[in-house]
Amino acid sequence: MRRGSRKRLSMLSVAAVGVIGLFGAWGASAATTARTVSLRVEVIGSGTVRVTGSHPFTCRANSCDHTFHVLRGRRILVRAVPLSGWKLKKWKWPCEGSAATCTLLLRSRQQLGVVFLAPGDFSNPIKLARAAMLVGGWRLKVNSATLDADTEVEAVTDPWTGLPANPPPQPGDQYTLVNVSMTNVKSPSGNLAGYLKNGVEADDQYTQGCTPPPLDLSSVSQVPSGQTVTGNLCFEILSGAAAKLMLDAPGRIQGGVIWFALH
Repeated sequence: MRRGSRKRLSMLSVAAVGVIGLFGAWGASAATTARTVSLRVEVIGSGTVRVTGSHPFTCRANSCDHTFHVLRGRRILVRAVPLSGWKLKKWKWPCEGSAATCTLLLRSRQQLGVVFLAPGDFSNPIKLARAAMLVGGWRLKVNSATLDADTEVEAVTDPWTGLPANPPPQPGDQYTLVNVSMTNVKSPSGNLAGYLKNGVEADDQYTQGCTPPPLDLSSVSQVPSGQTVTGNLCFEILSGAAAKLMLDAPGRIQGGVIWFALH
């Protein structure tokens, strides 16, 4: 009697395990069923948006559409990669901020946008020792900058009189020297002095000019086509603006201005 009971109990246990196993497999299958979702990516500027992981996808155009088969509630990692010289400004729809990556929860239809800043934008100035094209057929490169150049500028003398060419800066001001290279890429020769007078300055904190140590670029008139001339520009600026000072020149972005870093 006892042996038979044990045997029947054992068989019932096996049957129960089998039923539980079937229910467990069915539940897991329902929870992990993949669904189809679509993603539209908008790229403003020059760069790419990449989806990494098991569903790789790269968008290089102004807009791209891609379809994914993902598990419900699954997130994907997207990465913004600006073109050389460009800079990531911000994510849009629905990512936020300016971090290089964003974790995105895919819905049935999802949009995503990213904005890249062009080289020379106020928030992405041209770096030191890098050249950029200006309007009018000139290429400019900032080689170096001495933000506090009072000693150097006050030591400049007038070649005709031997007297100081520059008075001490006004209270609250300081002299700044910027060494640049200007290349004439147009034909025929260009008037560099006239070009500099009309367009190249030390952003909105610029007060007035001064006479720099040789070579004073503002004294150079004609530069033959294809030639490069290197020299100094001199500015009297507000001392409080030195830490954020940039050089601006006629360009094709942000209202016709291109910005150069001085740090």
